[in-house]
Amino acid sequence: MKVLGIIAEYNPMHTGHIYHISKAKEITGCDTVIVIMSGSFTQQGNIAIINKFERAKQAIQNGADLVIEIPSAFASSDAGNFAYKSVSILNDLNVDAICFGAETDNIERLKLISETLIYKDKEIWIEIKNELKKGISFAKARNNSLNKFLNEDDINIILSPNNILALEYLKTLKVLNSNIIPFAIHRESNFNSHILENCYTSSTSIRKALENKCNLNDIQKYIPENVSKYLKNNKIIFNNDFFEILKYKIISMNENDLKEINGVSEGIENKLKKEICNSYSYDEFLFKIKSKRYELSRIKRILVNILLNISKDDFNLLKENNSNYAHILAFNHDKKDLLSHISNTSNIPVISSLNNKTLSYLNKYQKLSLDIDIYASNIYSMLINQKINKDYTNFIWFV
Repeated sequence: MKVLGIIAEYNPMHTGHIYHISKAKEITGCDTVIVIMSGSFTQQGNIAIINKFERAKQAIQNGADLVIEIPSAFASSDAGNFAYKSVSILNDLNVDAICFGAETDNIERLKLISETLIYKDKEIWIEIKNELKKGISFAKARNNSLNKFLNEDDINIILSPNNILALEYLKTLKVLNSNIIPFAIHRESNFNSHILENCYTSSTSIRKALENKCNLNDIQKYIPENVSKYLKNNKIIFNNDFFEILKYKIISMNENDLKEINGVSEGIENKLKKEICNSYSYDEFLFKIKSKRYELSRIKRILVNILLNISKDDFNLLKENNSNYAHILAFNHDKKDLLSHISNTSNIPVISSLNNKTLSYLNKYQKLSLDIDIYASNIYSMLINQKINKDYTNFIWFV
């Protein structure tokens, strides 16, 4: 059995994702696909518009064989931590290959750039800190710093949003000394694009259209039938839907409590406390907090950390200790041998159902991480008016 790993969010799944699964199997020669997918919250600090169990099922129905969850503490983290956790879990599952989208499919060039970023990491960060003292944004400071270590063409590759995660995946493979073989597929759309495009389009543009109450017929050609059916018959949610819970959380915390939340620094806790009282929607609050030092994506991730009670101490414990596990969200019953294969070869617990027996196999760091996943799911269930603790009752056998 040759196993391919794909890191995804499927928020929502669209035709580009289906193409990616099919093309990735073709170029890697793998016959089985494990997808590690964000759960209730995603890397850009957004709540997923469809719950994780349904998105996992949709992935199985469109070409994946097994879907596991990226632990929530890392699913809504910066690109480096998101990539490291996702790749390290796939590495612990001993997958043979990994395939991701990028602006360039020249994997050797991407590898060389990623290695430069590893070897020059300390020097680059020194330069970034010096640049930040000038009062410029982090993005500008990083760009200025990279100019001292890389040529213009390489910098353009780094700065493309389609390549940021690709380079982080490659850095992680190098740091782990992994045997996983990486492959890149040229992206047909910009994943940050807000505009519906002709052939393939981004999940961002589909979400934006849905948030603007588009006619579903306008996005029909971009999404598979099972996703379209779900969107027609179920409530979908956006960040503003959790604003009241977030508001309560911030109001109930003092500045010292907020300072302990992962990602909070440089006095932003004071601004959070001040502006939450003057804001009547998520977007209004977000833009009142935005500054040169704090870009929107960073603020959104902080807000998710507040919502999920992810402290700096807890996050560091999860990073520095063995907190990996494979929590299965959905499975292709036609690939029964895959489940036994990964159970026999995995270096981490493989969780197909949550009960006292499976929980007894976990160490305290894995339990801490899983508790955050369950908490995130329960918040999601409340927002869509469904029963909580779905992680304990999820039926994973899908065809």
